[in-house]
Amino acid sequence: MGRPTSVPVAPTRMKAVVQDRYGTPTVLRIAEVDVPVPDETSVLLRVRAASINALDWRLMSGKPFIGRFLGLGVLAPKRKVRGVDVAGEVRAVRKKDSRFRVGDAVFGLGSGSFAEYTVADESEIALKPPEVGFEQAATLGIAPVTALQGLRDKAQVRPGQSVLITSGASGVGSFAVQIAKWQGAHVTAVTSTPNVELVRSLGADVVIDYTKERYTERPERYDAVLDISGMYSLADCWKVVKPGGVFVLVGTRAGVGRFIRSSLRRKLRRNRIVGFFAKVNPEDLRAIGELVAQGKVRAVIDREYPLDDAVRAMTEAYSHHVRGKLVIRVA
Repeated sequence: MGRPTSVPVAPTRMKAVVQDRYGTPTVLRIAEVDVPVPDETSVLLRVRAASINALDWRLMSGKPFIGRFLGLGVLAPKRKVRGVDVAGEVRAVRKKDSRFRVGDAVFGLGSGSFAEYTVADESEIALKPPEVGFEQAATLGIAPVTALQGLRDKAQVRPGQSVLITSGASGVGSFAVQIAKWQGAHVTAVTSTPNVELVRSLGADVVIDYTKERYTERPERYDAVLDISGMYSLADCWKVVKPGGVFVLVGTRAGVGRFIRSSLRRKLRRNRIVGFFAKVNPEDLRAIGELVAQGKVRAVIDREYPLDDAVRAMTEAYSHHVRGKLVIRVA
């Protein structure tokens, strides 16, 4: 496969965050690697900014272990460059009827975005609204799409309903609180003491400090629960859901076994316990971009790091004490 002929022509080498083996952030390093080559369904991006997700440090660590047998690489990661969320400019297009042109500012997902260049599948990016900066746009991939799909598609939240969101100050949680309020719900969010005021500022009607009390022991019941933290057992969590309500499990923070148990419980009891992973698509990216451009939703950015400090940023993310998102500035 030859290099794309679109102009301006990208260099053949670039700086990137790479890893050769699974482990903690100590396996990461800044190195010079080949600029990736897009295929007929993807475009080459000049990365302007990227953001860190839980997915990034899970891919780094190779956990859950089953993921290694599902295409990640058994003994070492197949994809050496880390990073998924991205915002940048299109530098090369191979597809003749592409939706994008060289120079377009876009955001969404890229394969190895902690780098100066990345390739992005056209089905996972959208045009960046001019009102949204690259740093903020870089956070509008996995986290807000997960929040949107969890609340809209899985919980099917309607105006006036009561919604409980755990990890309200996390990347997904901070978006979920705002999206649930935009949907017209009465929102209760769970977080720790340092983040209570932040979560309240995002629109939460009630904030529960989990260092002081367990939400599973409160008398309130909710139409929908978006569980991001996975702190408590399914048996305890189910108690806070109203009859006919829905409990949505987000991601794998509590382990694959929790997803399996939720599936069995749903089949045995016929209740609505749903585990899911978000599927990023252009339509939802555009919807989120519009919400941010209109000021109805904002990205909570804890800190920004230059690409040379990306390993330090990943170390910070690995500590699980980040408010909102960490952003890596590239260009």
